[in-house]
Amino acid sequence: MTQNELLHVIIDNREQKLKTLLDKKSDIITYESKQLDIADVVISSEVAIERKEGFDFVSSIMDNRLFEQLLRLKDTYEYPILILEGLNNEVFENTGMNISSIYGALSFISYKLGISVIPTRNLEDTAIVIERIAYREQVKDSALIFSRKAPKNLSKRERRSFIIEGLVDIGPKKAKALIDKFKNPYQVFKAIKRTEILYTKTGNPKGIRGPLADLTGFGWKFVEKNQRLLFGKKKKSPQKRINDEY
Repeated sequence: MTQNELLHVIIDNREQKLKTLLDKKSDIITYESKQLDIADVVISSEVAIERKEGFDFVSSIMDNRLFEQLLRLKDTYEYPILILEGLNNEVFENTGMNISSIYGALSFISYKLGISVIPTRNLEDTAIVIERIAYREQVKDSALIFSRKAPKNLSKRERRSFIIEGLVDIGPKKAKALIDKFKNPYQVFKAIKRTEILYTKTGNPKGIRGPLADLTGFGWKFVEKNQRLLFGKKKKSPQKRINDEY
């Protein structure tokens, strides 16, 4: 792996054991530590991980924390992942919870909520999984990294609008319009990417064509700025615009 392919993730500042372990892999993967409102590890704008150790996993089922956390994860990231660490005989035998209930919860998370569940034996294995997912997203797929903090009492629709408010030149009203039209943040990002800026014969921008064209209040400046933010698209020079036309 070259220097340009150095991986980077965002880790919740309460994950001390995981940060200590990743410190030993700093030649491969680096991290930013911050308090995350959603997820324990953010891999990219689309992928985030909730990490649960075996005993904590069962405890969070019993006090109803688990499904609230996972639903918020699913509402915020297109590809939510649950890493289940050390769910072993000791956990099954000492939690006081029926084994069928534990597997019932896992089944619900997987096939009803549509959240990927990855079991690991220990923290070292978890670090390997994080590294491999980060490599797939950041090197293979060149995905963008960002995380956001949202109040816990937001509805699903409000939470999705909150994410969109993180874009350039957009407020609550415009964010709501995008969510109403495209349903979730992932589809909004796709719509921005697929919207084309139109130019005059002299190379000046004159409008847009594509998914955002029929919405009021979204012009070429909005598209240009957010394509740069989300996908790294560079602003075209007037001469380049003219050359593209002919």
